[in-house]
Amino acid sequence: MRISTTLWRTIRTRKRQRYPHEGARRKRYSRPTIEKAISNQLHNPYRLKHPKASPIFGPYQGRVDALLLENDHLPRKQRYTVHRMFEILQIEGYHGSESRIRQYVSARHAQTRTPEVFLPLEFEPGQDAQIDWVRRVGAYEIPV
Repeated sequence: MRISTTLWRTIRTRKRQRYPHEGARRKRYSRPTIEKAISNQLHNPYRLKHPKASPIFGPYQGRVDALLLENDHLPRKQRYTVHRMFEILQIEGYHGSESRIRQYVSARHAQTRTPEVFLPLEFEPGQDAQIDWVRRVGAYEIPV
């Protein structure tokens, strides 16, 4: 059984007050459903078990991969856009939509993109200090 967002929020707030089952019992929800709401497992996205077959775009995936590899070696202004890839594939006989190519390219970028790296800047109290110096001229602030 699916819980509405308002009841889910009520259960979560009552959990903090140590009465999570009270409101849901009145609405006649089962104990496992309430436990799911408390553990935040209600809104799990659906995942495919097997990838869908793509009979129209499937034969052209290799060509799109080749164009993406070629993009890595081209200067920035000469790289292929998705629309240009779509035009090239249409010349080669592709009859599908441009949005399907756009989906595939964005998924490939998400797979190959390197994650951002963050360095934590944590200092002991009194070890380091940072000050931004500003000179005021009338109503304007000029960084020094």
